[in-house]
Amino acid sequence: MGRLFSLKACVGVAVAAAGWLMWKAHSARSAAFTAAALAGAPALAEADEVRTFAVTVDGKPGGTYTITTAAAADGTETITVAAEVKVKLALYTYVYQLNSAEVWKNGQLVSLDAKSNDDGKKRTVSAVAGDRGLTVTVNRESRKTGADLITATGVRAPAADKARDAVLFDAEDGSETAVRVDPLGACKVTLNGQVVEGTRFKLTGKDVAAEWWFDKTGRAIRQEMKWDGRKVVMELTAIR
Repeated sequence: MGRLFSLKACVGVAVAAAGWLMWKAHSARSAAFTAAALAGAPALAEADEVRTFAVTVDGKPGGTYTITTAAAADGTETITVAAEVKVKLALYTYVYQLNSAEVWKNGQLVSLDAKSNDDGKKRTVSAVAGDRGLTVTVNRESRKTGADLITATGVRAPAADKARDAVLFDAEDGSETAVRVDPLGACKVTLNGQVVEGTRFKLTGKDVAAEWWFDKTGRAIRQEMKWDGRKVVMELTAIR
């Protein structure tokens, strides 16, 4: 989790639960629009879908994760993520928040805006596509990077035809990690008594070990990972 879940060993399981999973839901639709505004991204005029997930760490409640998607007639897709995680540690409660908005078109990231609060450490991250890739800005420091990447929010399904190498871009801190993406075949989850079928993928790399599950439309239905000996899971609880 941020990393849907934050996937860095120096931070430990709490951030992992926050990074690759990013979540928050009160009334799902209003929470997601609020998240886009907090992230500094334009609020969506209208969302065509809101997905809410429950996050657990070793089977115990850890937070919520909301993904809101709006598709335009020209094929542009705007996806906002709202995450809030609280993990009780030995001496205190770790808190992680992230609000992000991604714009995609033709399988490429057009822009990303995100704000995170990692237990008091705040960051703003943006990425804007140009003729020579992406311009990434983290807390006012900018750099250039390639446009061919996947985001650690896990909101878009990788290509399922074969295993491949990829670059994982973290909306929390703007870091990039080389990963291997392996299709694992069919999967299914149950939502409100109905079976939702899809495809799952394994992601591995430095400080990365996760599974992403997507339905047949390419939208997230589950994520899970082992981190610091703990199992972190994001389970779909509602689609609106």
